[in-house]
Amino acid sequence: MKEVTGVILAGGKSSRMNFNNKAFALINGQKIIEIILSKFFSYFDETIIISNEPLLYSSLNVPVYTDIYPRLGPMSGIHSGLTYAKHDASFVLACDMPFIPVEMIDYMLERINGYDAVVPEIDGFLHMTAAVYRKSSLPVLTENLQHKKLKMSLLFKELNALALDEEELKRFGDKTEMFHNINCEEDLIKAEKIAGRLLL
Repeated sequence: MKEVTGVILAGGKSSRMNFNNKAFALINGQKIIEIILSKFFSYFDETIIISNEPLLYSSLNVPVYTDIYPRLGPMSGIHSGLTYAKHDASFVLACDMPFIPVEMIDYMLERINGYDAVVPEIDGFLHMTAAVYRKSSLPVLTENLQHKKLKMSLLFKELNALALDEEELKRFGDKTEMFHNINCEEDLIKAEKIAGRLLL
């Protein structure tokens, strides 16, 4: 077990899922949140959920914390996750990304020394909600939240952060599958096909 905290961000409204909570959407009969938790429980010695609706997750037997700066998007969730995490390093993951491989997480953790964050970059997009952060990120996060500077791309520039490119990440799987997230019914149908191939 890694002495690292797994942080699941479960804060956003599922607007394109008709406001159904996508953390509880089913992929081949299994809730997305349960797929992620199973992965985290096998790898991290601490797992926490960040949500402003903690009662929704009470049956999962996982500590749930609310945003310290509410209604300020994913940056607020990352800030709260790092604040409540017992370890210096945390892997932060949005609740709608069930296919991130633990081998890739392990590689990201290997690269964190000397950095505040390690972030995958695919097709020019920084996946800030599938990244490793250290508590040294907290001053920048706090400053940005206090001044409502909420653009995640700017956060990356302000941190001492390392971007991992596709060449480094392709050994861990198909980029379109690893970073597939569920925002609508079409995404869910594709996720079921991916899960069938991965035997989830």
